[in-house]
Amino acid sequence: MNHKNLEWSDKFSTDILSIDRQHQELIYLSQNLLEVLSNNDTHIAEKQTAFKDLVDHALAHFEYEERIMRNIGYPGLEQHLREHEDLRNEVANIAEDVMNGNAMEDWKGLVSLMQVWVLRHIVASDTQIREFLQREDDDI
Repeated sequence: MNHKNLEWSDKFSTDILSIDRQHQELIYLSQNLLEVLSNNDTHIAEKQTAFKDLVDHALAHFEYEERIMRNIGYPGLEQHLREHEDLRNEVANIAEDVMNGNAMEDWKGLVSLMQVWVLRHIVASDTQIREFLQREDDDI
């Protein structure tokens, strides 16, 4: 996957504008982080800041998305919560190494793995919210 060409696509859309904007920001922040990590002249503190920005946004996004799903009575909430928890745990493990300055040579691979996981989660799970809302509209 060429990370520099990764762009928003309608296939990522949940049809909830606020969630879609947060997903777009996640993509942007992950792209930015990969660029920062690729620059050998970037100081470690800048790399850690870019990583922290991505993690903070992702964690806040999960909370927001979970609140939305509760509010709309989303039937797949429990499974979705488990997926978010898995990613939270994965991010926590990566973040500990990053913030301690460990495994720097592995950062890009870890960020790429996170990016792929997030995109897969958006396409496979978050878009189910759109399908649920569309079914609800059809039932009215």
